[in-house]
Amino acid sequence: MTTFSISRCARGLRAPNTVNGTRAIRRYTDRIEIRHDISRFSTTPYMLNKVGIPATPPPQHPKPFSLRPYMELARVDRPIGSWLLFMPCTWSITLASQFAGAPISTWLTNLALFGAGSFIMRSAGCTINDMWDAKIDAQVERTKTRPIASGEVSYPQATVFLGLQLAAGLAILVNLNTYSIVLGCAALIPVTIYPLMKRYTNWPQIGMGLSFTWGSMLGWSAIAGSCYWPAVLPLYASTTVWGIAYDTIYAHQDKIDDARTHVGSTAQVFGDHYTKPALVVFSAVWMALLAYAVHNASPLFPWLSDAELGELTWDQYIDLTLATGHPFFCMAWLATAAHVAWQIRTVNLNNPRDCFKKFASNRTVGLIIFTGLAADYLYEQKYAPYKHQRSASRAAPHA
Repeated sequence: MTTFSISRCARGLRAPNTVNGTRAIRRYTDRIEIRHDISRFSTTPYMLNKVGIPATPPPQHPKPFSLRPYMELARVDRPIGSWLLFMPCTWSITLASQFAGAPISTWLTNLALFGAGSFIMRSAGCTINDMWDAKIDAQVERTKTRPIASGEVSYPQATVFLGLQLAAGLAILVNLNTYSIVLGCAALIPVTIYPLMKRYTNWPQIGMGLSFTWGSMLGWSAIAGSCYWPAVLPLYASTTVWGIAYDTIYAHQDKIDDARTHVGSTAQVFGDHYTKPALVVFSAVWMALLAYAVHNASPLFPWLSDAELGELTWDQYIDLTLATGHPFFCMAWLATAAHVAWQIRTVNLNNPRDCFKKFASNRTVGLIIFTGLAADYLYEQKYAPYKHQRSASRAAPHA
């Protein structure tokens, strides 16, 4: 804003007619008051022209379109969520492939479809979550720069973006069988409810577990055409409890801000003192349920569950276990138990960076289990026919 000219006012004061000088002072004083009144009611820095009338403000040019805030909204820079969404799918797809005797090409095709679908639906879940939590995110140090909370992306823009994400997810879903399409659409229920749970309960991690591990059911039906519930239900329960465990670690990053903004979490339920014992219980439950689910799909060690196999030779025991059992899964299960024990023992619940590191290490947990299940399946596909022939030839001389 400009100021009036001191020299012009001084000339008025020096005029022979003192009345003219007084009028000059009043005129410039009125201009100052007008300018002051305008600035009180507007945050725009208006300029005054020579006669004290506000000038037209410069035109505001719209910001150029950028993909960056939408990529941030989809968490492209943080793929750990997509990995954790994908891992239960891989377990289910692999276990169902061995159960149904599906060819390797079918197994690989579904892994690719579910990998793309996990990335898309995780990004859609982030958009839904950020739309629900924009006001809360703006008050939390870790989340206040998120695109919707910071104003970079408006609600209408986020709605359009969400529509595109859901359309892309639907394009992948329609490649599955009808049973799986219906089951996949049902996943939107826990995905939508999850953000509400943190407002009304202290257990939003249950909602996260239910929605994030839906693929443990969907993957099975995509391979087998329907769900074999004696194996699928304990598998889904296992992955849900696993999700509660790792999301409890994640929640410790924001426990101070959550308490201030009245957002519930299991980190507040258990506190620093009881979180690690709770994680031990959660981990024991989900790992036991996982072993039970795999055993219900096909026995871990067939010769332990069939009394008629007691007459087999040691070589035949090994051949039968490798051909129809889950020896590689058992080794992976033990390695996972060791890794989870390391997580719980070393996590610093008061260090947000370490909490995120331990949370992200659950990708390793998922990959270990997947590797064990995949080894069992691939061994059966590639080498089991040869093993059966060798066992038959060995048994022939004794007949």
